[in-house]
This record gives sequence, C-alpha cells and structure tokens, in this order.
Amino acid sequence: MSHIRVRPTALIIKDNSILLIEYEDNGVHYNLPGGGAEPGETIIDAVKREAFEEACIDIDVGPLALIYEFAPHKQSGDYEVNGKHSLHLIFECTLKDGSIPQLPQVPDPHQSAVKWIPLEQLDSVLLIPNIKDQLKAYIDKRMNVELIEDFKLKPLDKNKM
Repeated sequence: MSHIRVRPTALIIKDNSILLIEYEDNGVHYNLPGGGAEPGETIIDAVKREAFEEACIDIDVGPLALIYEFAPHKQSGDYEVNGKHSLHLIFECTLKDGSIPQLPQVPDPHQSAVKWIPLEQLDSVLLIPNIKDQLKAYIDKRMNVELIEDFKLKPLDKNKM
C-alpha cells in the first residue's frame, strides 16, 4: 500500500457556479466531490464513482485541471501531524444529460448538502483545502495537464527492441 493516498476529485462548473459538497462538523465547510481511489480502480473510474456517491451524478471526466498535495508532516497549526499524506487529482468534469446533483439517501458522515455556489460567492465559503485562488485562476485560463493512462497507449513493438 502506498504511503500517499490518491484522491481524485471533480471540478464541475455550470452557469458560472461550482458544484460543492457541504459538510457540517465543527462548522460548515465545503469540498469538491471526490475521495480515495480504491485498489484496482483507475483514477477516472474513482472520480466518477465518488461524484455519484457524493452527489448522485453521472459525469464525463475531462482533463486534469489541478494537482493538490496535502503533506501534513510539512504543516504547522491547523493540521494533525499524523494526518494522511494525500495527492488530490482535480479533473474538470461535466454533468451528463439529465444528471441533477442532490444529496444521496445515505450521505457520507457529516455531509449536509450538495450545492451550486456562484463563482462570485466562492470567497464567502470555507473551502477545504483552501484552493479558491487556484480554482479561479484555472477557470480563467483553462490550462490543463495531460493525463497519460498506460493502458490506452499504443502497445510497444517488441520487434524494435
């Protein structure tokens, strides 16, 4: 098992709003839909599963938008020193036709809502991790990172080896 948890997440923008998952534990805060990839699952399959589990939505996964590393051993203050080191892979996603975000029947612990937050109001919510500036810069520029999936590559020509 890897010492770094991989957490694929969905960045969904529609009508100048961002889809966020609301949590109520020690106050209200928000996260992008996402979670840990399971053994044997691709990160694309994981972001689709997590979006469905947390917001009851089917999505098309687009390009890799941002990468966020949570390294609690490098933090001071608000973070637990023993927190799990993780790498958040944030994909630009779109809703499939007919998919309407909503709170699942059995939500994650402390999950209280699924909300569209207008981009101009993003600064007024507590987003964890606090990547508001990076999200806004990405939305303005749309500079993607290419994800190369090995299983989709052209097979090696072993005669040329």
